[in-house]
Amino acid sequence: MKRRRILKDLSLTAGAAVLTQRIGFAQNRSYKIALVMKALSNPFFHTMQVGAEEEAKKLGIDLRVQGTNKETDVTQQINIVQNFITQKVDAIVIAPASSSGLVPILFQAQQRGVYVVNIDNPLDEATVKQIGLQCPFVGSDNAMGASLAAHDLVAAMGGIGEVAILEGIPGVINAELRKQGARRIFDAEPKIQVVASQTAEWETETAYRIFTNILTAHPNIRGLFAANDNMALGALRAIEAAGKGGRIVITSYDNLTAVQEAILDGKIISTIEQHPELMGAYGVRAAKDHLDGKDIPPKIDTPLDVIDYRYLSLQKK
Repeated sequence: MKRRRILKDLSLTAGAAVLTQRIGFAQNRSYKIALVMKALSNPFFHTMQVGAEEEAKKLGIDLRVQGTNKETDVTQQINIVQNFITQKVDAIVIAPASSSGLVPILFQAQQRGVYVVNIDNPLDEATVKQIGLQCPFVGSDNAMGASLAAHDLVAAMGGIGEVAILEGIPGVINAELRKQGARRIFDAEPKIQVVASQTAEWETETAYRIFTNILTAHPNIRGLFAANDNMALGALRAIEAAGKGGRIVITSYDNLTAVQEAILDGKIISTIEQHPELMGAYGVRAAKDHLDGKDIPPKIDTPLDVIDYRYLSLQKK
């Protein structure tokens, strides 16, 4: 009986050792993780890439990064995802160019055993549910961020006057949420009138052209919320070209360096920092944690900060 007990104990010990060895192998394995973004020419996504690369280096991950030429190029992003599936990466971390258009290819990746993490721009819930994709989201509350920016705008205008909104790409969830967040504040103010709300597709040149036309149609505009900084910079150029510099209040979203400079120059009131570096880092970490066998929550938040003259002045001290 004693000999059997010894053999049983040895067997349990050996089994535990094998299990420990397997867990250790999983945790020490250098996973291949892809980071798929929109236009890398946008400093926002460069910052996201830097955050992801730093986290990947810390975690010992083989990170492969690609982005599109334009933020609107959904087909190119689909092709990028398809290429990473072919390369048999372990996970894909993606800031999708379309909230619905990327869902089928991401579901295909999932079916092939590739773990998917959605960052920055949420995927469309109805499409995700219909197709059966399951993935966590890493990002900030876009509606809340836009509400903070709109609140700053209303305060700077003294709660009176005509305002315009430059929207992101229609149907893209973060663009829609930012529009909704801004409208929630504007619509609650009886003396604020939204006279124009148009897409400029996240792009500076498009914003310059669109806002030039808006200024012609609505010469009494006193405020503008731009759903990203690139569009704010294009609108600022249109304002100055129209000889209205300093007469139209602007708030925006993304905290690009060029907008920080405009804030310090008194040309823009504030912008919203949503920490793309943390989106990249948290997305990579979530992918590795899942591959290591850990549970991942459905939503991982990144913080929001209002960046204004006071904030930037304190940072310089």
